[in-house]
Amino acid sequence: MSDTSESETLFATVKPYRLRLAFTYGVTLLENVFEVLYPFTLGIAINGLIEGEGWQAVMPFAAIWFAHIVTATFRQMYDTRLFARIYAHVASNFIVRQRRGGTSTSEVAARSAMAREAIDFFEWEIPASVTAIIGLFGGIIMLFFYDTLSGAAMAVVMVPIFLLYFLYGRKSLQLTEKLNNRQEREVLAIEDAGRKRVSMHFKALAKWRVFLSDAQAKTWGLADVFLFAAIMFILFRLTSDPGVRAGDVFAGLAYALNVSTALDEAPIVVEQFSRLVDIRRRVDQGGSEE
Repeated sequence: MSDTSESETLFATVKPYRLRLAFTYGVTLLENVFEVLYPFTLGIAINGLIEGEGWQAVMPFAAIWFAHIVTATFRQMYDTRLFARIYAHVASNFIVRQRRGGTSTSEVAARSAMAREAIDFFEWEIPASVTAIIGLFGGIIMLFFYDTLSGAAMAVVMVPIFLLYFLYGRKSLQLTEKLNNRQEREVLAIEDAGRKRVSMHFKALAKWRVFLSDAQAKTWGLADVFLFAAIMFILFRLTSDPGVRAGDVFAGLAYALNVSTALDEAPIVVEQFSRLVDIRRRVDQGGSEE
């Protein structure tokens, strides 16, 4: 049977873990709130130390730092146990179902590796996406706090940058489908053992990986041109006031660079999301356990 009931899909298999997933993503969100507060509290510390306030000026920064250490340590230990259990559940469920549904061994072997990638997406890419989103929007919001025009400049350049990543996402999905189609034929190519077929297979894999990498690099490069222009504007704006305090300049530039760092993660997150969309379709294929 080729159709898949809701109870057999990848997301349905993960569903029993939804509360635990929500908990770990909530802790990830808290970690990122701490990170957003770093430049703000460090700016306070710099201004306070320059003005002779001593250790009192440093206390907010120190408190955020140690709270982050405790939270991050706990989350990492919790995540390892949670996602190892989820992968064991998902992999065993779909392998048995697909073999009973008549899916070939080569396709099941390839999709087993893909299932690991799908769980890796939940474990690594979703937290990375949360980090990027909080860093991006948190950085822009905090820039408005230090200088309205700086915040507005950063917000404006997000329009062409988001458009670039939207177009890249569509291209990435198309290329990912072709790459995964080829990966599903890998066992057959190896079993054939013919030099020509094996060589053609791995050359095809290399070709699609190069196309993906080129699309990612071009998108990142164009986005970074817009970002560079915004950061240069912000640099001159924050230092144009003769009475500006050193801590405020530092914090404002740190938030601008936080936005840059968040956008550096965007191409990888977009590509991994494209892989998840395609992998979900493949993993959800197969017969029922009846």
